[in-house]
Amino acid sequence: MFKINTPFKFAILISILVNLILLLMLFVFKNKHIELYFFIILFFVIIFVCVYFLMKNTFFERINLVYKNIYQYKGDMLFGKLNIADVEQHVANWANAKEQELIEYKKDQDYRRDFLGNVSHELKTPIFNIQGYVQTLLDGGLYDDEINLKYLKRLNKSVNRMINIVEDLEDISWLESEQSLIEFQSFSILELANDVCDSFEIQASEMKIKLQIVNKASILNVLGDREKIHQVFSNLISNSIKYGKKGGLTEIKLLDFEDKLLIEISDNGIGIDASSLDRLFERFYRVDKNRSREIGGTGLGLAIVKHILEGHNQTINVRSTKDLGSTFSFILEKGE
Repeated sequence: MFKINTPFKFAILISILVNLILLLMLFVFKNKHIELYFFIILFFVIIFVCVYFLMKNTFFERINLVYKNIYQYKGDMLFGKLNIADVEQHVANWANAKEQELIEYKKDQDYRRDFLGNVSHELKTPIFNIQGYVQTLLDGGLYDDEINLKYLKRLNKSVNRMINIVEDLEDISWLESEQSLIEFQSFSILELANDVCDSFEIQASEMKIKLQIVNKASILNVLGDREKIHQVFSNLISNSIKYGKKGGLTEIKLLDFEDKLLIEISDNGIGIDASSLDRLFERFYRVDKNRSREIGGTGLGLAIVKHILEGHNQTINVRSTKDLGSTFSFILEKGE
Protein backbone atom coordinates (compact mmCIF):
# COMPACT_ATOMS: atom_id res chain seq x y z
CA MET A 1 0.00 0.00 0.00
CA PHE A 2 1.33 3.43 -0.98
CA LYS A 3 1.69 5.63 2.08
CA ILE A 4 2.09 9.40 2.05
CA ASN A 5 4.64 9.48 4.87
CA THR A 6 7.50 11.63 3.54
CA PRO A 7 7.70 15.27 2.38
CA PHE A 8 8.75 14.15 -1.11
CA LYS A 9 5.70 11.90 -1.53
CA PHE A 10 3.41 14.60 -0.15
CA ALA A 11 4.75 17.18 -2.63
CA ILE A 12 4.31 14.68 -5.52
CA LEU A 13 0.72 14.01 -4.47
CA ILE A 14 -0.23 17.68 -4.28
CA SER A 15 1.40 18.39 -7.65
CA ILE A 16 -0.40 15.47 -9.32
CA LEU A 17 -3.77 16.50 -7.91
CA VAL A 18 -3.40 20.08 -9.11
CA ASN A 19 -2.32 18.96 -12.58
CA LEU A 20 -5.15 16.43 -12.81
CA ILE A 21 -7.54 19.27 -12.22
CA LEU A 22 -5.91 21.20 -15.07
CA LEU A 23 -6.02 18.17 -17.37
CA LEU A 24 -9.66 17.69 -16.54
CA MET A 25 -10.32 21.30 -17.47
CA LEU A 26 -8.48 20.84 -20.78
CA PHE A 27 -10.52 17.72 -21.53
CA VAL A 28 -13.78 19.51 -20.80
CA PHE A 29 -12.90 22.48 -22.99
CA LYS A 30 -11.25 20.20 -25.60
CA ASN A 31 -8.21 22.39 -25.82
CA LYS A 32 -5.35 20.49 -27.47
CA HIS A 33 -2.70 23.11 -27.91
CA ILE A 34 0.79 21.66 -27.44
CA GLU A 35 1.89 24.77 -25.57
CA LEU A 36 -0.65 24.05 -22.85
CA TYR A 37 0.79 20.61 -22.23
CA PHE A 38 4.24 22.10 -21.78
CA PHE A 39 2.67 24.65 -19.47
CA ILE A 40 1.13 21.81 -17.42
CA ILE A 41 4.51 20.11 -17.07
CA LEU A 42 6.11 23.37 -16.03
CA PHE A 43 3.24 24.06 -13.64
CA PHE A 44 3.73 20.58 -12.12
CA VAL A 45 7.40 21.29 -11.45
CA ILE A 46 6.64 24.70 -9.94
CA ILE A 47 3.91 23.26 -7.67
CA PHE A 48 6.19 20.43 -6.58
CA VAL A 49 9.07 22.75 -5.70
CA CYS A 50 6.79 25.18 -3.87
CA VAL A 51 5.08 22.47 -1.80
CA TYR A 52 8.37 20.73 -1.06
CA PHE A 53 10.13 23.83 0.22
CA LEU A 54 6.99 24.99 2.03
CA MET A 55 6.97 21.76 4.00
CA LYS A 56 10.70 21.94 4.60
CA ASN A 57 10.59 25.50 5.95
CA THR A 58 7.41 25.13 8.03
CA PHE A 59 6.35 21.64 9.08
CA PHE A 60 9.79 20.11 8.96
CA GLU A 61 11.35 22.81 11.15
CA ARG A 62 8.71 22.15 13.79
CA ILE A 63 9.16 18.39 13.58
CA ASN A 64 12.93 18.82 13.78
CA LEU A 65 12.46 20.90 16.92
CA VAL A 66 10.34 18.10 18.42
CA TYR A 67 13.12 15.59 17.66
CA LYS A 68 15.72 17.81 19.27
CA ASN A 69 13.64 18.13 22.43
CA ILE A 70 12.81 14.43 22.59
CA TYR A 71 16.31 13.08 22.01
CA GLN A 72 18.32 16.08 23.28
CA TYR A 73 19.90 16.10 19.82
CA LYS A 74 21.97 19.12 18.78
CA GLY A 75 22.26 18.37 15.08
CA ASP A 76 19.60 18.39 12.34
CA MET A 77 17.70 15.54 10.76
CA LEU A 78 18.09 14.98 7.04
CA PHE A 79 14.91 16.28 5.45
CA GLY A 80 14.87 13.57 2.82
CA LYS A 81 14.82 10.87 5.51
CA LEU A 82 11.82 12.33 7.34
CA ASN A 83 9.03 9.76 7.68
CA ILE A 84 5.77 10.98 9.23
CA ALA A 85 4.85 7.48 10.41
CA ASP A 86 8.23 7.15 12.13
CA VAL A 87 7.83 10.57 13.73
CA GLU A 88 4.45 9.55 15.11
CA GLN A 89 5.87 6.29 16.49
CA HIS A 90 8.90 8.04 17.99
CA VAL A 91 6.71 10.61 19.73
CA ALA A 92 4.42 7.86 21.04
CA ASN A 93 7.41 5.89 22.34
CA TRP A 94 8.84 8.99 23.95
CA ALA A 95 5.51 9.81 25.60
CA ASN A 96 5.18 6.25 26.93
CA ALA A 97 8.75 6.32 28.24
CA LYS A 98 8.16 9.65 29.98
CA GLU A 99 4.92 8.36 31.47
CA GLN A 100 6.75 5.31 32.82
CA GLU A 101 9.50 7.55 34.20
CA LEU A 102 6.86 9.65 35.95
CA ILE A 103 5.25 6.56 37.47
CA GLU A 104 8.65 5.32 38.69
CA TYR A 105 9.46 8.77 40.01
CA LYS A 106 6.22 8.87 41.99
CA LYS A 107 6.97 5.39 43.36
CA ASP A 108 10.46 6.51 44.35
CA GLN A 109 9.05 9.62 46.00
CA ASP A 110 6.50 7.56 47.97
CA TYR A 111 9.20 5.05 48.91
CA ARG A 112 11.60 7.82 49.99
CA ARG A 113 8.88 9.50 52.06
CA ASP A 114 7.91 6.23 53.75
CA PHE A 115 11.54 5.31 54.30
CA LEU A 116 12.44 8.63 55.96
CA GLY A 117 9.29 8.42 58.08
CA ASN A 118 10.17 4.88 59.17
CA VAL A 119 13.79 5.74 59.94
CA SER A 120 12.82 8.76 62.03
CA HIS A 121 10.17 6.73 63.84
CA GLU A 122 12.55 3.86 64.60
CA LEU A 123 15.28 6.17 65.88
CA LYS A 124 12.91 8.41 67.79
CA THR A 125 11.93 5.75 70.34
CA PRO A 126 15.44 4.88 71.61
CA ILE A 127 16.49 8.56 71.47
CA PHE A 128 13.54 9.63 73.62
CA ASN A 129 14.23 6.74 75.99
CA ILE A 130 17.88 7.77 76.31
CA GLN A 131 16.86 11.38 76.88
CA GLY A 132 14.42 10.36 79.63
CA TYR A 133 16.90 8.09 81.43
CA VAL A 134 19.71 10.67 81.27
CA GLN A 135 17.42 13.42 82.57
CA THR A 136 16.30 11.22 85.46
CA LEU A 137 19.90 10.43 86.39
CA LEU A 138 20.88 14.10 86.17
CA ASP A 139 17.96 15.07 88.40
CA GLY A 140 19.39 12.95 91.21
CA GLY A 141 18.74 9.41 90.14
CA LEU A 142 22.46 8.88 89.66
CA TYR A 143 22.88 8.82 93.44
CA ASP A 144 19.86 6.57 94.04
CA ASP A 145 21.11 3.01 94.31
CA GLU A 146 17.64 1.65 93.53
CA ILE A 147 17.40 3.15 90.05
CA ASN A 148 20.84 4.21 88.84
CA LEU A 149 22.02 0.76 87.72
CA LYS A 150 18.59 -0.12 86.30
CA TYR A 151 18.48 3.07 84.22
CA LEU A 152 22.06 2.63 83.03
CA LYS A 153 21.15 -0.86 81.78
CA ARG A 154 18.13 0.58 79.96
CA LEU A 155 20.35 3.27 78.49
CA ASN A 156 22.71 0.60 77.20
CA LYS A 157 19.79 -1.32 75.69
CA SER A 158 18.49 1.76 73.86
CA VAL A 159 21.97 2.61 72.56
CA ASN A 160 22.40 -0.96 71.31
CA ARG A 161 19.09 -0.73 69.48
CA MET A 162 20.21 2.46 67.73
CA ILE A 163 23.49 0.80 66.79
CA ASN A 164 21.60 -2.19 65.33
CA ILE A 165 19.39 0.09 63.22
CA VAL A 166 22.36 2.06 61.88
CA GLU A 167 24.35 -1.11 61.14
CA ASP A 168 21.41 -2.67 59.29
CA LEU A 169 20.95 0.53 57.26
CA GLU A 170 24.65 0.45 56.37
CA ASP A 171 24.31 -3.21 55.32
CA ILE A 172 21.41 -2.46 52.97
CA SER A 173 23.15 0.61 51.55
CA TRP A 174 26.28 -1.49 50.95
CA LEU A 175 24.31 -4.31 49.34
CA GLU A 176 22.54 -1.91 46.98
CA SER A 177 25.72 -0.15 45.91
CA GLU A 178 28.07 -1.32 43.18
CA GLN A 179 30.76 -1.65 45.83
CA SER A 180 29.02 -4.74 47.22
CA LEU A 181 30.70 -7.65 45.48
CA ILE A 182 29.69 -11.26 46.00
CA GLU A 183 32.80 -13.35 46.64
CA PHE A 184 31.78 -16.79 45.40
CA GLN A 185 33.50 -19.75 46.94
CA SER A 186 32.68 -23.37 47.69
CA PHE A 187 31.85 -24.08 51.33
CA SER A 188 29.91 -26.56 53.46
CA ILE A 189 26.36 -25.42 54.09
CA LEU A 190 25.97 -27.99 56.88
CA GLU A 191 28.99 -26.60 58.70
CA LEU A 192 27.62 -23.08 58.33
CA ALA A 193 24.19 -24.15 59.63
CA ASN A 194 25.81 -25.74 62.68
CA ASP A 195 27.84 -22.59 63.35
CA VAL A 196 24.73 -20.38 63.23
CA CYS A 197 22.73 -22.75 65.48
CA ASP A 198 25.58 -22.74 68.03
CA SER A 199 25.57 -18.93 68.10
CA PHE A 200 21.82 -18.87 68.84
CA GLU A 201 21.88 -21.67 71.42
CA ILE A 202 21.47 -19.39 74.45
CA GLN A 203 18.77 -17.24 72.81
CA ALA A 204 16.83 -20.36 71.77
CA SER A 205 17.15 -21.97 75.23
CA GLU A 206 15.63 -18.87 76.84
CA MET A 207 12.50 -19.48 74.74
CA LYS A 208 12.84 -23.27 75.16
CA ILE A 209 12.98 -23.52 71.37
CA LYS A 210 14.76 -26.50 69.83
CA LEU A 211 17.07 -25.84 66.87
CA GLN A 212 17.20 -28.86 64.58
CA ILE A 213 19.08 -29.55 61.33
CA VAL A 214 17.66 -32.13 58.91
CA ASN A 215 20.13 -33.08 56.16
CA LYS A 216 18.71 -34.87 53.11
CA ALA A 217 21.20 -33.52 50.57
CA SER A 218 23.72 -35.70 48.78
CA ILE A 219 26.23 -32.86 48.28
CA LEU A 220 26.71 -30.32 51.06
CA ASN A 221 29.08 -27.87 49.37
CA VAL A 222 27.46 -24.80 47.82
CA LEU A 223 28.71 -21.80 45.81
CA GLY A 224 28.22 -18.41 47.38
CA ASP A 225 29.55 -15.71 49.65
CA ARG A 226 29.93 -17.56 52.95
CA GLU A 227 29.83 -14.44 55.12
CA LYS A 228 26.66 -13.12 53.46
CA ILE A 229 24.92 -16.51 53.50
CA HIS A 230 25.83 -16.71 57.20
CA GLN A 231 23.97 -13.41 57.62
CA VAL A 232 20.94 -14.87 55.78
CA PHE A 233 20.86 -17.85 58.14
CA SER A 234 21.35 -15.64 61.19
CA ASN A 235 18.51 -13.27 60.28
CA LEU A 236 16.07 -16.08 59.47
CA ILE A 237 16.88 -18.15 62.57
CA SER A 238 16.82 -15.05 64.76
CA ASN A 239 13.31 -14.24 63.48
CA SER A 240 12.15 -17.82 64.04
CA ILE A 241 13.17 -17.50 67.69
CA LYS A 242 11.84 -13.96 68.20
CA TYR A 243 8.45 -14.81 66.71
CA GLY A 244 8.39 -18.41 67.91
CA LYS A 245 6.38 -20.00 70.70
CA LYS A 246 7.87 -21.22 73.94
CA GLY A 247 8.72 -24.87 73.64
CA GLY A 248 8.62 -24.58 69.86
CA LEU A 249 10.86 -25.87 67.07
CA THR A 250 13.04 -24.24 64.42
CA GLU A 251 14.04 -26.70 61.72
CA ILE A 252 16.69 -26.24 59.03
CA LYS A 253 16.29 -28.61 56.08
CA LEU A 254 18.93 -29.23 53.43
CA LEU A 255 17.45 -30.86 50.32
CA ASP A 256 18.60 -31.80 46.81
CA PHE A 257 16.85 -29.78 44.12
CA GLU A 258 18.03 -31.07 40.74
CA ASP A 259 21.60 -29.73 40.39
CA LYS A 260 21.07 -27.21 43.19
CA LEU A 261 20.53 -27.29 46.94
CA LEU A 262 17.30 -26.16 48.59
CA ILE A 263 17.45 -24.68 52.09
CA GLU A 264 14.28 -24.41 54.19
CA ILE A 265 14.10 -22.75 57.60
CA SER A 266 10.80 -23.53 59.30
CA ASP A 267 9.21 -22.79 62.66
CA ASN A 268 5.91 -23.45 64.41
CA GLY A 269 5.61 -19.92 65.76
CA ILE A 270 2.96 -17.24 65.47
CA GLY A 271 2.90 -17.32 61.66
CA ILE A 272 2.16 -14.49 59.26
CA ASP A 273 -1.20 -13.32 57.99
CA ALA A 274 -1.68 -13.77 54.24
CA SER A 275 -2.30 -10.02 53.79
CA SER A 276 1.23 -9.28 55.03
CA LEU A 277 3.18 -11.71 52.84
CA ASP A 278 3.52 -9.38 49.85
CA ARG A 279 5.12 -6.64 51.97
CA LEU A 280 7.17 -8.88 54.21
CA PHE A 281 10.53 -7.99 52.64
CA GLU A 282 10.01 -4.23 52.64
CA ARG A 283 12.28 -2.14 54.82
CA PHE A 284 10.89 -1.54 58.32
CA TYR A 285 7.73 -3.51 57.60
CA ARG A 286 6.57 -5.31 60.71
CA VAL A 287 3.90 -7.98 60.99
CA ASP A 288 3.53 -7.48 64.74
CA LYS A 289 4.80 -3.98 65.53
CA ASN A 290 4.35 -4.20 69.30
CA ARG A 291 6.18 -7.50 69.59
CA SER A 292 8.96 -6.36 67.26
CA ARG A 293 9.76 -3.36 69.42
CA GLU A 294 9.61 -5.40 72.62
CA ILE A 295 12.22 -7.83 71.31
CA GLY A 296 14.33 -5.11 69.70
CA GLY A 297 13.94 -5.90 66.01
CA THR A 298 14.92 -3.23 63.49
CA GLY A 299 12.52 -4.28 60.73
CA LEU A 300 15.41 -4.56 58.25
CA GLY A 301 16.47 -8.20 58.62
CA LEU A 302 14.31 -9.69 55.87
CA ALA A 303 15.11 -6.80 53.50
CA ILE A 304 18.80 -7.63 53.97
CA VAL A 305 18.09 -11.33 53.31
CA LYS A 306 16.30 -10.42 50.07
CA HIS A 307 19.17 -8.22 48.85
CA ILE A 308 21.84 -10.82 49.65
CA LEU A 309 20.03 -13.59 47.78
CA GLU A 310 19.34 -11.31 44.82
CA GLY A 311 23.10 -10.76 44.72
CA HIS A 312 23.39 -14.55 44.33
CA ASN A 313 20.79 -14.43 41.49
CA GLN A 314 18.30 -16.21 43.74
CA THR A 315 15.04 -15.31 45.49
CA ILE A 316 13.64 -15.87 48.95
CA ASN A 317 10.24 -17.57 49.21
CA VAL A 318 7.91 -17.78 52.17
CA ARG A 319 4.97 -19.98 53.13
CA SER A 320 3.09 -19.14 56.30
CA THR A 321 -0.16 -19.75 58.13
CA LYS A 322 -1.34 -17.64 61.03
CA ASP A 323 -0.74 -19.36 64.41
CA LEU A 324 0.84 -22.40 62.71
CA GLY A 325 4.26 -21.12 61.65
CA SER A 326 6.36 -20.06 58.70
CA THR A 327 8.80 -21.57 56.21
CA PHE A 328 11.43 -19.52 54.38
CA SER A 329 13.23 -21.19 51.50
CA PHE A 330 15.91 -20.37 48.98
CA ILE A 331 18.20 -22.17 46.52
CA LEU A 332 21.98 -22.14 46.10
CA GLU A 333 24.21 -23.62 43.42
CA LYS A 334 26.05 -26.75 44.48
CA GLY A 335 29.80 -26.47 44.81
CA GLU A 336 32.66 -28.89 44.35
